[in-house]
Amino acid sequence: MKETGGAPAGIPEQTGLESEGSGEGAGERAKGPATISDVAARAGVSKTTVSHVLSGRRPVSEATRRKVTRAVEEMGFQQNFFALGLSGRRSQTVALVVQDLTNPFYPALARGLQQAVGGRDYVVLLADVGAGTPPIEAFLNEAVQRRVDGVVVAAVDVPDRLLEPLLASGARVVTVGSPRHGTSTDVVSSDDERIAADAVAHLHGQGHRTLGIISGPVRVAPGSARLDGYRQALRDHGLRPLRAAEAVGDWTRESGAKAMHRLMDLERRPTAVFCANDLMAIGALDAARSLGLSVPADVAVLGVDDIDAAGLVSPSLTTVRVPAQEIGRVAGELLLARIDAPSQTPRRVLVQHHLVHRESA
Repeated sequence: MKETGGAPAGIPEQTGLESEGSGEGAGERAKGPATISDVAARAGVSKTTVSHVLSGRRPVSEATRRKVTRAVEEMGFQQNFFALGLSGRRSQTVALVVQDLTNPFYPALARGLQQAVGGRDYVVLLADVGAGTPPIEAFLNEAVQRRVDGVVVAAVDVPDRLLEPLLASGARVVTVGSPRHGTSTDVVSSDDERIAADAVAHLHGQGHRTLGIISGPVRVAPGSARLDGYRQALRDHGLRPLRAAEAVGDWTRESGAKAMHRLMDLERRPTAVFCANDLMAIGALDAARSLGLSVPADVAVLGVDDIDAAGLVSPSLTTVRVPAQEIGRVAGELLLARIDAPSQTPRRVLVQHHLVHRESA
């Protein structure tokens, strides 16, 4: 196949301002960012060949690929991914939106996503819903402008309306948690009702018959699903759910402590408390300590997630392990598959969980 001299659409000729042939000696390049022409000249190939190596869209001999790669490294050439996006090519960029970056679950999830997409040379942009809705709206609008190839939404507090421009732009979306109403996306999640059932079964097996729960916000999963699973599990064991023994937190340590104080103030105080995540469970341990209660002798505490801190607190926290890093990895794999095959049927993947038995329950 005959090679032409011009760069194909989407591979920018320049990555910055430069002036070629302006008073320098023959064959020398003016100072400034390297261009695709500079790389081609250094490697002794055409600009088209350089473009094929950079995009990976056309087969190139291994010897040629090595020459181009060496020239790219020597000259510090940087591809303009924004220009690639404008041309209809992939931008090699994905975005991750998390609920609360201060919660250790989400950095682990982000690592898993990075591991999945990094092998395909994707850059990950990160946004934290904890910063508030206006910043998230601005972030997602910027993601549309940058023509990101995909977005992983690991946050419940992102309105569906904010995802519509992303989907309209052609970006692929994977959600972590429950499916989104009105949108057709791939989903990866834990089995939240089963998690609660396994937690109740463990506490029941230890002889507890008066149980309480500190749930997350119940307007959406996983808060609602873990509460539903807890209630059903009590019924399955012949116990009646006590609404007075149901407290609601907001996934934070502080909210867990506050909720635990309320539960321990009940006339019929629970002998065991299931907390819908580890941060709230650690807050519950704080509250028990401040009340002079011994865990688990006076009250057992069980969490969900198995963050690193779960094994460091005293007493160490019994918890249901939800593999955040694996969730991120699976979300990345689903996203890459969706980018490669946009028309495939949406999928939902449930990751496996298991009980980690420590000292608190």
